[in-house]
This record gives sequence, structure tokens and C-alpha cells, in this order.
Amino acid sequence: MSISGIITLYVIGLIAITIELFIPGAIVGICGAGCVITSIIFAYLHISNLLGHILLVIGICFIPIFFITWYKLLTKTFAVKASEKGFASSTDKRDELLSTEGVAITTLRPSGTANINGHKVDVISEGEMILKDTRIKVTEVKGNRIVVRPVKT
Repeated sequence: MSISGIITLYVIGLIAITIELFIPGAIVGICGAGCVITSIIFAYLHISNLLGHILLVIGICFIPIFFITWYKLLTKTFAVKASEKGFASSTDKRDELLSTEGVAITTLRPSGTANINGHKVDVISEGEMILKDTRIKVTEVKGNRIVVRPVKT
């Protein structure tokens, strides 16, 4: 094998390993590592020890660069950013509804819709069925879960 063939095989191997950063699956990376190792062996056997040493040193220097880049890509892709800390799916201030009264717009079996402070709100009863047009009172608010019970007259 010629020197240009060995270097081409080596470069193809490094490119394949780099592609593995962006296309998960390990097959491309394993083929690339095989190309790199094969080219180093061929360099030692067919060309010279100097070329084998050069390719080996470049390969060894490439390993930490590969893993650092891989780690940085993974942390950017899968890490929770500081701006997402404490994320809430609702921006409404539902806590203000606690202890307020309203009217059931639909029959709550046990969930349904109520009119509270002039707003349609999805609510859930404490387990009992509440008929439509019954006065209700908010007893608990947890995120978007609003628990109500009928007002005793």
C-alpha cells in the first residue's frame, strides 16, 4: 500500500469518527476506528516507523478532542438550562382562586368547567358529582388542578 493510500485511509477514519458525533449508532465510529488502526498498522509494516509514529501520535491527540467535543454536544443537547429552572406550564395566577366561589357551568363528574370570577376554569370536585348551575367554592389549587366543593346554603 502506498503512503497516499495509508494517509487517505487514516483521514477517512478520522472523518468517520467525527461523523459519529452527529449521527449516533456506533457503526460509523467503529468503521472509522478500524480505518485509523489499519492505516497505522500498514504505515508501520509497509512504509516506515516514522510515519507509524506520526499517525499514532495524531490519533492519540484526537481521542481527548473527540471526547471533549462529544461531551459539549451532549450537554448542550440534553442539559436543562438555567432559564428553564422552575418552569411552569401555566402563567395564570391560579393561587388567587383559593377560597373564591363560582358556579358550575357543566356537571362535574368529578371534573368539568366552572365560572369563577368571570372566567371559564377547568375544575375537579373532591370526588362527588356536582350538578350544573350549583354554587361551588375552591378548596385547593395545585398548578393547573383546581379542586372545588359545593357551597352549602
